[in-house]
Amino acid sequence: MKRRTIFLRWAVIAVLIAAYQLMAPCAAVTQSLSPEAETVLNAAEGVFKAMKARDYPAIWAGLTAKTRNEMVESVRKGAGKTGHEFTAAQLSNDFATGGPQAKAYWDSYLDVFNPDLVLEQSRWSLGSIKGDGATVIIQYRKSENPAILILKKEDGAWRLGLEETFGPRRWIMK
Repeated sequence: MKRRTIFLRWAVIAVLIAAYQLMAPCAAVTQSLSPEAETVLNAAEGVFKAMKARDYPAIWAGLTAKTRNEMVESVRKGAGKTGHEFTAAQLSNDFATGGPQAKAYWDSYLDVFNPDLVLEQSRWSLGSIKGDGATVIIQYRKSENPAILILKKEDGAWRLGLEETFGPRRWIMK
């Protein structure tokens, strides 16, 4: 159990390092928003609010299929290295219901990432909405560069792509 927790913490730290390197301060952007733009911004904000509340099923529901699949595979492979075997379906169900694997993952994630950095210490602006894709610009007050969050519309709802946003940074940092 301890090895699995350590593995999860390292996986989360790698993603968070990439995220922190993308964040920064900017002037407030005043926008009049369309209903679709408000829906995009609310979807992104909702994931960070769910993180703050440690509402693990709500976090999972707000993430893209690609992000969920990457998380499941990462946890499955990491657990396998420590002698714990899970199917992708078992882990997907666990994350969807806020089970013990989800709790271990998100507790580790939130031990090193404070959602208030995004919710209270950053400025948000809408990037673009094109078809089933959108971007949200998060400018953290202590950083030089913004984070450009990628959202996808899946099954009629906007979902935050943590993997789409921060995953490529893992490969660049190696």
